[in-house]
Amino acid sequence: MTNKLALMGPCPLPAQRPLWPLIDAVIGNRYAAHIGADVRPMAFVNHGARKWILGLCLPAALGTVTDRAALAQSGSAPRNVGHPTFASPHARPIARNGSFIYVANTPADTVDVLDVAARALVGRIHVGIDPVSIAVRPDGSEVWVANHVSDTVSVIDANPSSPAFHQVIATVQNIDPATFSTRFDEPVGIAFANDRKAYVALSTSNRIAIVDVATRTVTGHLPIRAQDPRAIAVQGNRLYVIPFESGNQTQLSGCFAANLDGDLCTFDLWEHVVSNNNVLSQGYNADVVKHPGVPDRDLFVFNTETDALEQVVSGLGTLLYGLAVDSDHRVFVAHTDARNDANGRAGTRKDGLAQLDNRPWLNRIAQVDCSGECSTPRFFDLEPLPPLQPEPGMALATPFGIALSEDESTLVVTAAGSDKLFIVDANTGAVSRRVGVGVAPRGLTLISDNRGAPLEAWVLNAISNTVSVVDLGAQATAVGTTIALEDPTPADVKRGRLAFNSAEASSSGTFACASCHPDAHTDQLLWVLETPACDLEGCTQTPPRLTMPVRGLQDTEPFYWDGVPGDPFGGINTASVNTDVPPTDVLPTRDATEPGNCLSSQLDSSLGTTMCDTLNCPVNDEDKAGLLDAADRDAMARFLMSVPYPPAPAPPIDNVLSLSAREGFFESSSVNDAAERTTGAQTCGACHKDPFLTSTNTPSTGMEATTFRGAHDRWTVLSQGRVNLIDLLRLVGLGNGIEERDPWILIGLTPAMWEMILEGSTGFSGSFARQTTLNAETAQLPQTARLLKALEGSAAEGAIRLLGQGVRIADGVATPFAVEFLDGTYQTRTDGATQLPDELSIEKAQVTNDGTDFDRSTLLEAARDGALVLTLTGRAGVHADAGNPQPALWADGAREAQTRNVAIPFLGADSTLRFKGRHLHDRAALFVNGRRVAGTLGCETGRLPECDVERLVARFVDAPQPGGLHFLQVQNPEGLFSNDMMFFSNQAPLPPRPGNLLASGGAFTPGAGQFDKHWNTVELATNAISEIGGEVRIDLKSAAVFPWHAQISHAAMVIAGQQYTLCYDARAAGPRFITAYMDSNLDEWRNISGGQHRAHLTTTRQRFSHTFTVAQTDLFARVAFDLAQSPLDVQLDNIGLYEGSTCGVP
Repeated sequence: MTNKLALMGPCPLPAQRPLWPLIDAVIGNRYAAHIGADVRPMAFVNHGARKWILGLCLPAALGTVTDRAALAQSGSAPRNVGHPTFASPHARPIARNGSFIYVANTPADTVDVLDVAARALVGRIHVGIDPVSIAVRPDGSEVWVANHVSDTVSVIDANPSSPAFHQVIATVQNIDPATFSTRFDEPVGIAFANDRKAYVALSTSNRIAIVDVATRTVTGHLPIRAQDPRAIAVQGNRLYVIPFESGNQTQLSGCFAANLDGDLCTFDLWEHVVSNNNVLSQGYNADVVKHPGVPDRDLFVFNTETDALEQVVSGLGTLLYGLAVDSDHRVFVAHTDARNDANGRAGTRKDGLAQLDNRPWLNRIAQVDCSGECSTPRFFDLEPLPPLQPEPGMALATPFGIALSEDESTLVVTAAGSDKLFIVDANTGAVSRRVGVGVAPRGLTLISDNRGAPLEAWVLNAISNTVSVVDLGAQATAVGTTIALEDPTPADVKRGRLAFNSAEASSSGTFACASCHPDAHTDQLLWVLETPACDLEGCTQTPPRLTMPVRGLQDTEPFYWDGVPGDPFGGINTASVNTDVPPTDVLPTRDATEPGNCLSSQLDSSLGTTMCDTLNCPVNDEDKAGLLDAADRDAMARFLMSVPYPPAPAPPIDNVLSLSAREGFFESSSVNDAAERTTGAQTCGACHKDPFLTSTNTPSTGMEATTFRGAHDRWTVLSQGRVNLIDLLRLVGLGNGIEERDPWILIGLTPAMWEMILEGSTGFSGSFARQTTLNAETAQLPQTARLLKALEGSAAEGAIRLLGQGVRIADGVATPFAVEFLDGTYQTRTDGATQLPDELSIEKAQVTNDGTDFDRSTLLEAARDGALVLTLTGRAGVHADAGNPQPALWADGAREAQTRNVAIPFLGADSTLRFKGRHLHDRAALFVNGRRVAGTLGCETGRLPECDVERLVARFVDAPQPGGLHFLQVQNPEGLFSNDMMFFSNQAPLPPRPGNLLASGGAFTPGAGQFDKHWNTVELATNAISEIGGEVRIDLKSAAVFPWHAQISHAAMVIAGQQYTLCYDARAAGPRFITAYMDSNLDEWRNISGGQHRAHLTTTRQRFSHTFTVAQTDLFARVAFDLAQSPLDVQLDNIGLYEGSTCGVP
């Protein structure tokens, strides 16, 4: 039967309202309930006796977005898959190709197809998780879509004569051949050099992937020596790239003593950073200054024929959102420029918020002429410069999407924070018109008249999830049509996202909360806000603080470096370093907006200080300072508590941590090298604790230990960015720019701990969001079958929902085909992941469920034969949403409290494991080492989800094999995964551990840094302990009453009942003895090696060994040498600890 498209005109008349029952029947009255009764169908398809709605028309009055509260209610409930509330970025998320407009519907994981003539939604195409950018192949035959969370690009067939028209026909990705971890992390912008070569911005990897269009393979990369490339564009034979977090050369005012000048440098970094961790700005002046030596790379220009870097331009701005380039290679960049140095002299001039004038950001467009050598940037300021303020309603906050008219005389730009579209003269920068559109307009595409002047702008409003069609002809300034897109976001969360992104939250109207926390992340900058000075002598200023991400906030209270406000635990903080204070809020509840909730308290504080005019700050309906009313604040709290971290960048697809990541977890919690050569130092994990690597009340400072999660996307570290000082970076060879990994390694993380960050759980299986497309080419690749097998394994365990959408093709005719992997087979579905037929082109019939099941080989064979094109995606279950927080697991004790040692649960003899946890539900599944195992989870006392004192018991059917260290995760039914929690099992034999058990290797190879990185020292009776010439030399100044006053030690895990041999070479300046032993480390120092073993040394190098059996497993033990029995110097080498009775090779 032939389907016919029936159009009702550009906007149906009220007389046609009887069609409302049809809308109710098809979409459950979603839009009628949440937007209003004047929403009417734009177009529908006749199919037999039924009609299917293809588009909706909103009245022009609603298109102006005057009622933001009503729009906040427009989200509809999720369907049978989950849609986590990620906060992904956008770059050109809407594009035109002929008679269609293609829109990235990020919350619904679809590309929505709009008909230009009808101004109507005519199709929905399922792509990957969080589509954020769209580009059209130059010949118009394909539309490419960057899926930010799936780490893929979906290739959509745009050829109307193709049987696969408007279907995903290929998936571009780059995966590790062994682990299937992605090497294509968080793609954003796409640009085509021609029909043969494309570029994709890999944001968190700081590089651009080069893609062969024909083979869909990554053939190389262009390194970007700046952070987070997103928007890219090709003009002629040039590729233009802007890094989003380009920085503005600001840093803390520290340097080496020789460079102290009282201006750019006000304190000695060696004294206050290297020698002393002076985070409180105590006894020195800490300013935020713009330092000319800090690299500032804002625009990268490559030759598309050779892929060679031609130019780098500096000084464009701080956060670079949008990019347009004309045929003369004039480059236009929509951006915001931070003014964090405007009030940065907090130390030398005692600056505070008043000096910022409620204008932390300048909203600008930069123009650079790159017709030859790129010129110095020219700026179009969109508002009066401070201290002047824009008139009410005239601010243009967060310029984002930007497009040139065909005649290249006009720029059409969106102000994402002000919900406006505005027109700019491309030559003068004059703003001529402003049009109110939807909430957070982040992208646009233009239609021009026959003279090249802009006629229409199609604007994607990312938060309201609508498309505004704006008439631009002559002096028109109206939204002609607003088209609503399906949105699974809960209405209250949507309202909170709206408030977070709205510049109406600021007195000047020029910035939003999202201005400093773009995409719920961080601007990577230091700011002087209302942070209290410490209460110690020498604390005389407001200390600058680094912006933190606002992702993954659940269970990480009190959210701020200094512990005030919103502290549910009490104790010390930076304003009361030595005296405990009571909690400033009630204990956090599972409902983020309960009265007294910590995040609400934090928001109240920020809205009443940072966001508000210090001289004229109004109060809201609850008499709280600031501009947002109570309902908006509560909604913002709900939104922020719902935003998860995206999946880690490199988890193996089977969810099994790599050996290096496992070692990283153990090193973080159990190897006492957090302060390098300082015996008694806490491990990193003693402060960055389970469940989410945070803690509170740091002794001597009152600071909070903030999370390591997301560290792979943060290059400014610590509360004041003190490691990022240019003098220090130059000293360690990083002065020409740094990758995110570098400063974290510099502050003490090991390479294995970095792998922990790259693979650790943020709530999702390693298979979540992963994709593959079966077509005639990919079905022949062994990698495809292996990838499918891995996804099937995860689906069988309930870790993901494995869904497929595509078409079956016979005799040139396509039939929609949707499947889900259930009970070991692919079963046909009538709805795909959402209802049909709204995601299908109008010529295609509805899927019928004939009860047929398919196995993997059948699908692969059909695809090889060209009879099937099918894209399979690992999707989340229905409870992986805003209302279901990530489960949290930790060992016994208070999760917020810092400890000297990190507790690791031990599996009991009855295969039970006791620990603490929250946000867990009945029938939660147990995963050990990444794979689901048989067992149950319950409360020690009480009943899930409300266990008494949060104590849980996991009962395993079988103890994990072999014995030793294992990792537990718990997944709620159809929900999120917990963090990775280590536990230890003695219930089965451990595998032998051959070789030296000391991580340093013990041979002290010159230049390798083995001693400084792995050994701890006590130097009370020494002049120095150092590695010289491949051995450790202990230069003693005197004998001591306590032999441990000269000591070296090294962490080592030992197992109950195991025999060990400690071996080493030693000599001395004369006859003397030393002792070697193992003990339980801090704080008991209990001997576990059968006493201290004495070795008599001479001037001749000798080999010594001591054999003993350990009675009790100790994960934190150490090997130690006491050396202060005599003033004679000692030299040690080839130190090793071995299982068994003999020495091995160190």
